[in-house]
Amino acid sequence: MKTTPTIFLVCFLMVVALCFGQENPALRGKNLRGWCVADTGAPHDKLQEFLDYGCHEFDCSQILPGGPCYEPNLLLAHGSWILDKFYRTGAFCKEGLGFITETNPCKFSHSLS
Repeated sequence: MKTTPTIFLVCFLMVVALCFGQENPALRGKNLRGWCVADTGAPHDKLQEFLDYGCHEFDCSQILPGGPCYEPNLLLAHGSWILDKFYRTGAFCKEGLGFITETNPCKFSHSLS
């Protein structure tokens, strides 16, 4: 059976929702719009470099084995986690690696169940 990009996107959005939907409600009102998620067209080597850099800046235990956001163990999922972490703290979404989505990934994943 072939995995479609749609299934991957749904899994990816669910991870973002689980990791960020309720992490820090105080930041949601600070003029931040949407969520910063990894672009599926981003160069994987650049996304990995940013993830490595980000894990020197932040505690990445949530995306390590045993962490609540480890699964799915995919570069795009973990990259989205770190991109949104930077977005929440510095209000930027790394150009060329991520993009802002206005669709709440949590609401999207609930509508599929």
